Amino acid sequence: MNRIRTLLATTVVTTLLAGPAIGAMAQDATPATDHSDIEIAYVLHGLNAFTERIKTGAEDAGRDYGVTIEIFGDASFDTPTHQAFFDAAVQRGFDGIAVVTLPGDQWITPIQQAVDAGIPLVGANVTGLETGLTAWVGQDEYNSGVILGQQMLQQLEAAGKTEGKVAVGICAASAQVLQDRDAGLRKAFEGSAFDVLEAQEVLIPVPDNYGRWENVMAANPDAVAAVGLCSIDIPNLAQLKERTGGEWLIGGYDLDPPTLQAIKDGWAQVTVGQQEYLQGYLPVRMLAEHLINGTPLVEAWEETPTEVVTIDNVDDYVTRQTDNQAQYDYYQAYMDEHFADLEAAGRPYDDLRTPGMPRATPAS
Repeated sequence: MNRIRTLLATTVVTTLLAGPAIGAMAQDATPATDHSDIEIAYVLHGLNAFTERIKTGAEDAGRDYGVTIEIFGDASFDTPTHQAFFDAAVQRGFDGIAVVTLPGDQWITPIQQAVDAGIPLVGANVTGLETGLTAWVGQDEYNSGVILGQQMLQQLEAAGKTEGKVAVGICAASAQVLQDRDAGLRKAFEGSAFDVLEAQEVLIPVPDNYGRWENVMAANPDAVAAVGLCSIDIPNLAQLKERTGGEWLIGGYDLDPPTLQAIKDGWAQVTVGQQEYLQGYLPVRMLAEHLINGTPLVEAWEETPTEVVTIDNVDDYVTRQTDNQAQYDYYQAYMDEHFADLEAAGRPYDDLRTPGMPRATPAS
């Protein structure tokens, strides 16, 4: 029977979870062949509502493939802390490691040490193009910014706004994926009468993020919209808008339940999702298939398509994002259609080096 371990660094506790039927984590699936001697580590970049679904995806993949999966993460989103987790995984000799390299340029040495040790690696969510990684799972960040910008323009037009300031917040300014989102957003607004302000660093911790946004909007009382590039932004912006009686529109990223609620309640107008569950599941699947079958590791960019959520379709996403079984069932069918063959589904890894490179994206 496979084993799943999660290391919650906030309490420094390792939990052993045996079998596919433990409380809320249980997803109905055909029992996997026992490959529990194969041990895969997944090093997240932090722990919050967003990464919880990455974690769930990784756990589901471990269960489906019968491998042992151990997940490392800390609520601080501190890079040295997560590099220490990664180093520990390398020293312990895991058979494969999935990792979120936030930010990529600080992961060159740790990744190279793992490569030199012969450990198969797959990146996810945050690119590490400066590193020795050759496989990555995530969305086209630049195009996601373009999509968000286009959606915001539609929302502004619907609200009767044809010009004005658009405030932008970036939670980790050094992350290339967020810079790409910002660049795509600005591309969408080119030629309009809107003034897209310079992105302000609004930080990741929720209280700090709220305070930074409070300052940004206070400094721009005439702004017609606020756009956050990270998962924590929309809930904080919605609270700020409600508290201050703001009339500006809100757009941002990811499908966390509070974000979906903000859209249902009318405080926020649009969010774009990146199917983070797949960013947990697919890296573990790639490693497991390589290690179980002895086939080459798929060296590619497995693109997780961008999803758009507004008041018109928000109800379609609530159940999937809040019910683990519904999420599991949805993505099993989705992978059967779009990721049955990972080699065929993958884009060239080097496409990541050219933001916005066109490619037919699987329909979501």
